[in-house]
Amino acid sequence: MISLLGEDLGVVPILRETVQTRIHGQLRDLLMRGRFQPGQALKIQEMADLFGTSTQPVREAIRQLVAEKALEALPNRTARVPILSLERLEDLCRARIAIEGLAAELATDRATEADLERLESLIEGETHADDTAQAELSVAQNQAFHFRLYRLSGSTVLPPIIEGLWLQIGPFIRKSAEYFDARDGRGAEFHIAAVEAMRRRDAVRVGRAVAADINRSLDVIREVMFTADAAA
Repeated sequence: MISLLGEDLGVVPILRETVQTRIHGQLRDLLMRGRFQPGQALKIQEMADLFGTSTQPVREAIRQLVAEKALEALPNRTARVPILSLERLEDLCRARIAIEGLAAELATDRATEADLERLESLIEGETHADDTAQAELSVAQNQAFHFRLYRLSGSTVLPPIIEGLWLQIGPFIRKSAEYFDARDGRGAEFHIAAVEAMRRRDAVRVGRAVAADINRSLDVIREVMFTADAAA
């Protein structure tokens, strides 16, 4: 028997991405961009039809998202986007400020001029989306800005934690974008402030801009979802 273990065959490992992994990744992205509404049910058969697969990989992907607290299981073999209390949202925002603020501060000394120009390009796209009332595009540009900023931190620990927080709050960020009126001049105000502070290498002000941006989003959510409920 001839052994090939010692020979250089030019073979590279084959990375096999499962259907479940791809479905999980797409559902994560949709949740972070708020494409599902708070309280919306995700039926396994409907999701399988949507992805063109059997129900098994969808079931496993949803089970994983339940474990990540992005979805909650229902007794009838479905799951839904959680309906979060104001207290829970405030708790998530406190965590976001602490962790995202740190990532933004770490990014300050690492960002190059090309990085800052790319962030400014995303701000321009977000402003255009706000001015033309394109909520979905605004959310996408907002997410792209934040995650590009945090990747500049150089941390391998913080971005996955931040993704976990966005998985839970994404549907509510989308709600705030739908109701947000960009005509009052606020728009991407805090994103602009963050980039300006990064140019000055002022990490403290960058962190403050990120915190203000998160708090502004929470204020809009509180106004449109909880004040209205109390009035009703």
